[in-house]
This record gives sequence, structure tokens and C-alpha cells, in this order.
Amino acid sequence: MDFSVDDTTSELTALVRDMGERLVTDESLRELDARFGPGTESGGTDKDSARFHARFWDELVRAGVPAALAPERLGGAGLGVVGEALVLRELGRVLAPVPLSPAVRAAHLLDAAGAGERASAVAEGRQIAAVADGGPGASPEVDWAPIADVIVRPSADGLHVSDRTAVTVERTVPVDFSCAGLVTGEPEPASALAGPAAEFDALRRRVHLAAHQWGVIEAALQRTAAFATTRHQFGRPIGTFQAVAARLADGSIDVDAVRLSTLRAAYELDACAGAPGATAHAAVASAHFWACEAGHRLAHTAVHVHGGVGLDRSEPAHRYFLAAKANEFRLGGATRQLLDLGDVLAVHGDPWEFSA
Repeated sequence: MDFSVDDTTSELTALVRDMGERLVTDESLRELDARFGPGTESGGTDKDSARFHARFWDELVRAGVPAALAPERLGGAGLGVVGEALVLRELGRVLAPVPLSPAVRAAHLLDAAGAGERASAVAEGRQIAAVADGGPGASPEVDWAPIADVIVRPSADGLHVSDRTAVTVERTVPVDFSCAGLVTGEPEPASALAGPAAEFDALRRRVHLAAHQWGVIEAALQRTAAFATTRHQFGRPIGTFQAVAARLADGSIDVDAVRLSTLRAAYELDACAGAPGATAHAAVASAHFWACEAGHRLAHTAVHVHGGVGLDRSEPAHRYFLAAKANEFRLGGATRQLLDLGDVLAVHGDPWEFSA
């Protein structure tokens, strides 16, 4: 399968990478940890105290990144889910705490529900959006709810849109200290969604999470490999020891597995024209499995190779461990993804049996 992208997508991802590497530094993340991190869990109820990189977010909005990933009717560049995944990967590489994924998802959902003006406000960064999980048994915990201006809740009966002031948000503390909260209160009456938009959004969210995990573990592996060349034991870099080199090599294979499965899932969502079938569901479940499985392995490899430094809060390695574990938990764990994939195979058979 050809995963090459056009020049617009390449330029956008290069722009996000450049801004991220300049602005989301270890020092800036250390400052955010002091604001809302270990030992400060009672804070985080507004933009001034939440673990939110406001400067990077402002630069992303100013550069038009959320707008470029919005629906084409709102002026988006038509980069598809593949473009979104490549940008989310860049955010994962630097562990950027910014609400880009919910901005993209909310813009598409609001546009599908006919709320074009509000969708434009979200896509242009004039409002921050949080998007709740849809479907039965969904968790009331919503990422970015404490600092959101609008909370969007897709469901079987349509799209519920609430102003932040109309609901109650109780701050929670995810394992990576990211911004999230429990949302309670009566939802606004639902607006009709065009087609299977809620189903597509659920799959888009999972691809976004897998793409973010791809960036997290890719950067974690690079940092760990670099550390293994400078840390010496018995007069040699530890990276020359067979056991360490083998774990790093296995990590490289894991990163490739997440990369390929995530891009395949994004490709299938773009190809399904908004009506996901068995192929899209199977691809997303496969990407989710690899993101969970590889994320778990690489998080522990990074800590083990770093030794005690890997869990030292004054060093950056621990943030990658926390981010990888948080993504694993958000994705539902590897076993859950295999069960989902098994359901698809049991009902529809192998969706790729006759694929080229």
C-alpha cells in the first residue's frame, strides 16, 4: 500500500515538527509539571492551572493547523485522516499538551450536524472544544473538559452540544497528569448528525490516539538509544551489550508496526467515504492493538535502559513512560482490541482476504 502524502501534508507536518521542537522543550514541560503534575493534583481547574501548553496552542492556531485539518466546507485543506494522523504523531513526539485532536473531531462533528458557525469557531481556535466518548457505557471523563469552551457529546440520537458554563466538570488526574474531567449535567437537546458521523468519529478518535502513541514511542526509542551510547558500564557504552541492543532493535520493530498499522487504519477511513465498514473497523482495531502492545513494551524498555534515571522526575524519560501508559489505558488495552478484531472477523470474515 502506498502511504506517500502530498506536498501540503508534508509541509504541514514539517511546520508542526519545527514549532514543537522549538516551543515544547523539556524545560517548558518541567514548568507545566510544576503547575499541574506530581504533588499539585488539587489544581488544574482552569487554563492558568491546567497542564496546557498555551503558547504552543496559540502558535498552532496562528499557523492555521486546526483550520487546515477542518472539513473542506470550512476551508480545510482536505488532508484526510492520514494528514491528521501525521500531525498527531508530531505532537506525540514532543508530548505536546494541546487539544488538537478534539478540535479536529469537534469541527467535523459540528459541521455534520449543521452547526457551521460553531464548527468554524472551533477550527479557527476561537473556542476550545472537548469531545466526549459516544456510545453506551461511555466514560463520563472527558479529555480537556476543564478548559473547554464547548463540550460536544455524540450519541445514537445525534449530537449534544453544551457550553462549558452549562455543565459541571470535576477535575480528574490521569496517569500522565493530562487535562481531563468528569462532566455531569443535563445535555442540550441533540442535533441530527448526517450519516454515520458518530461511528466515524469514534474510529477517528482511535486513530488519533494510535498516531499520538506512534510519536510518543518513536521519540522514547530515539532518546533511549542516544542514552545507551553515552552511558558507560565496564568501560563500554551500554548500547554495545547484546541484551540492550536486542531490546532497542525490538523497539524499532514495534515502532514500525505502529506506524504501518496506524497509517493503514487512517487510509481505510479516508477510503470509506464516511461510511466505515468491516475493513475500516478491522484496520482500526489492528492499529489499536499495536499501539497498546508496542506502547507497553517500549515504555518499559525506556525505563529499564535508563535505569534509575528513567523514573527520576528531574529527567525527561519518565514523561514518555507516563504518556505511553496513559495512551495504552485510553486505547482500552491490547486484549480489548483483539476482542474487537475477533468480532469483525467472526461476523464479516477476513476483510482483506482479496485485497492487493
